[in-house]
Amino acid sequence: PTPESENGILLESTPVTALPGFDEGGFFVQDEASQICVEALGAEAGETIIDACACPGSKSFGAAITMKNRGEIYSFDLHENKLSLVRSGAKRLGIDIIETSGHDGRDYISELEKKADRIICDVPCSGFGVVAKKPELRYKSVADCRSLPDIQLAILENSSRYLSDGGYLVYSTCTLLPSENELNIARFIERNPEFCRVDFSVGELSSENGMLTLFPDTHGTDGFFIAKFKKVKHE
Repeated sequence: PTPESENGILLESTPVTALPGFDEGGFFVQDEASQICVEALGAEAGETIIDACACPGSKSFGAAITMKNRGEIYSFDLHENKLSLVRSGAKRLGIDIIETSGHDGRDYISELEKKADRIICDVPCSGFGVVAKKPELRYKSVADCRSLPDIQLAILENSSRYLSDGGYLVYSTCTLLPSENELNIARFIERNPEFCRVDFSVGELSSENGMLTLFPDTHGTDGFFIAKFKKVKHE
């Protein structure tokens, strides 16, 4: 069993499609860090969820299972061609509450204003937390990533407009750079005072000031950053 996530099983060097139950939709592949992110979201049956940058879909799947396939999940991604992974995965798993659409997370959709109970904002990032899986990232220049924080903040701020009063938003990356994580969170809070950070716990892990960083050498997961916000309800 995965040490912190209550739903995961660790397997080593196993071709997943050869395992019994894969074709029948008994499970899907997801790193424990991503599972922890979904558990931090805390989705409940009957809610409306937005997954702003969904592909390949594991967080949408995890949320749908937590919701017992009851409610609505809008799974967006900039790359329309990749959304077939979400649709085929949902079909295999027997999930029918996910609606997919190609969409740039920086562009506003007026129909979704304050419609979501919870939002997953797993933004595009430099990816330095998954070097173990993608060793070519060793040759990626940090200078090439300088535009990312502003893109991430734009997606976060735009997505936050879809959250209902009292709702929750989870921001996450698979990198360990402060400019994309803690510093971006500080910028968001400064510019959006109606949001406050809220602490969360998953297994034996607990956030600090609403933020949690997972390290491969410490937690045995991808390098991952999670922050959780609540939108203050105005009377």
